[in-house]
Amino acid sequence: MLFVYDKNDKSFNPSQETDFKTHDILERRDIEKWVMDFPQILGEELLIVTTEYDKFDKTSERLDLLCFDKKGKLVIVELKRDASGKNVDLQAIKYAAYCSTLALKDVVELRKKHLEAHGKSLNDENVEDELFDFVEDEAFEKIDDKPRIMLVSKEFRPEVTSAVLWLRKFNLDISCIKLTPYKIDEHRIGLVSSTLIPLPEAEEYIIKSERKESVETTFTRTQQEYVEFYQRLSEKFGKQVGLSLAQPRGEAYYLIPSGLGGVHFEWGFHGRPRSSFGVELHFEKDRESNASLISKMAVFKDEIEKATGEQVIVQKEWGKSWARLYLEKNEGKMTKELEDWALEKMVILYKLLKPKLQALKI
Repeated sequence: MLFVYDKNDKSFNPSQETDFKTHDILERRDIEKWVMDFPQILGEELLIVTTEYDKFDKTSERLDLLCFDKKGKLVIVELKRDASGKNVDLQAIKYAAYCSTLALKDVVELRKKHLEAHGKSLNDENVEDELFDFVEDEAFEKIDDKPRIMLVSKEFRPEVTSAVLWLRKFNLDISCIKLTPYKIDEHRIGLVSSTLIPLPEAEEYIIKSERKESVETTFTRTQQEYVEFYQRLSEKFGKQVGLSLAQPRGEAYYLIPSGLGGVHFEWGFHGRPRSSFGVELHFEKDRESNASLISKMAVFKDEIEKATGEQVIVQKEWGKSWARLYLEKNEGKMTKELEDWALEKMVILYKLLKPKLQALKI
């Protein structure tokens, strides 16, 4: 049940769960439009590529939403209103199979037409830049042939959830997102979005397990180079500071836990194509917390520079909601020299700043 608190009369009122049909809310006209305008409803940032796509070869089937995620993967979003039905999983798998052959140029064209249909005109180069800017993974080079699937509905039949759980065992990234409407009053409907599968508290473990099982067969050559580079670095670093670190995931960056939520150390390549490398401390909480924390760490800038012999770069506002301080080397190749530099500087940065972070008691 959803409870609504009114600050004016200090009343605390329950809102009854309802259904979309009762309020004449339709899949295509309403729910699809909500997701288009606010993709965060599905629990993460997504870029809409196209909607109601029906240009598949030799079939007239139509997918609801085709999206792009922060890792550069295509996401098939299949919407159902009040009940998933028995075959929504099979339907979405077919769409994923159709979209698995899409190349980056195809996605650019689809996104371009989608924007034009909504009154915004961009050329191919601008759309491609938009896609690359949206993707956080600097290892991203091209779209792979394994789209993700999101099934979205108010209710899911057991046949669907059982199939989804089974499919995840075979490294298919498929999830169930539950949208529950609540009647606030005669004119307002509240909406609660929750991830049914995978369970949020188990998601990190599940994803790591699936990646470990498929690591040898799913990496591109560039991703495998990242794995090997960060594997050597993390093993050497772990021995020097007494940490057991996670298996690299084939990304352009590698995270080292600080012991504090929303704060971590990081190695990362910069630029496309790669042109530099950073030894970094990241603050990825909310804007206010990030600003406060990086200001407290920036006080040690001179101390860090003296210890490392490197210039410290402080970015109090980096990206949409992050902050970082870092050392940078103008080298984009995975050389032995870069590896040695990255290890030496991270050991110094970690040993110097981790006690200072812990002293903040955040």
